[in-house]
Amino acid sequence: MTMSPISSGSLPQGRWVRRAVVGWMAGMLALGCAGLSSADEVTKTFTVSGRAHVKVETDDGAVRVSTGDIKQVEIRVVYTGYKLDKDLRVSTDQSGDSVGVIAKTSGGNFWSWGVRHGSLRVEVHMPKDADLNVRAGDGSVEADSINGSVDITTGDGSITVQGARGTIRFHTGDGHIEARGLDGNVDASSGDGHINLEGRFDGLNIRTGDGSVTARAAAGSKVATSWSIHTGDGSVDLELPGDLQANLDASTHDGHISSGLQMTVEGSFSSSSIHGKLNGGGPSLTIQTGDGSIHLSKT
Repeated sequence: MTMSPISSGSLPQGRWVRRAVVGWMAGMLALGCAGLSSADEVTKTFTVSGRAHVKVETDDGAVRVSTGDIKQVEIRVVYTGYKLDKDLRVSTDQSGDSVGVIAKTSGGNFWSWGVRHGSLRVEVHMPKDADLNVRAGDGSVEADSINGSVDITTGDGSITVQGARGTIRFHTGDGHIEARGLDGNVDASSGDGHINLEGRFDGLNIRTGDGSVTARAAAGSKVATSWSIHTGDGSVDLELPGDLQANLDASTHDGHISSGLQMTVEGSFSSSSIHGKLNGGGPSLTIQTGDGSIHLSKT
């Protein structure tokens, strides 16, 4: 078999290669410019006379809530990569002192080379003395300084709160929870993520499927109702006031327990299980981890 030499004319020419590279770079630049395009927004302001009740719903976007000494609820929906009233629908309503905003998408944003070219953020500025309810399908939630009922749920995203007083509930399907300056009854849960809470607690319920738990109970905390801390896989670090009264039940399936608290031990005692009374006992304080150590200390 005789092989004929390949002529230089059949090989890619330098000019062709240069054109291909230039075309590819132009395409990438166009995509980059699309991602950097200026954001559009929808704004609305509602006046309230009494205690505000604010509800935020979004299926695919971040939520940011700030507060102040004001008598109005200011809503700002910021978005890129969507077309309003086509693949993004924003609605607001008011009934007395109850104000709501809904921002729902229909998949109008696009992806290229693993980069998402569409974003949505709901910003709310509201009175400090108010109640807040947030439902986010996919996105992080941040909130500051709220004196009232706080109920925050996101299907996939972190929750960060600085200052809340009242009945407080946080839940994320996949993400961490960081909250400080809390005061009241707190229920925090994550399907997969660490939880870090600080504040004065009357009630405390913490659950995570996979992640560590850190809770620091400030002076004045009391076990008014049973406290429960559970993680399927992670360590637990709990700080308690020295005068807290509770019946302690702590256990780990794969780890050890260390304690700097004074207690009266009841029943069995081991490096992986403790049952005892803190300051004469009280309502139950249950701590469980499937895989991790437990450390108890004084605030």
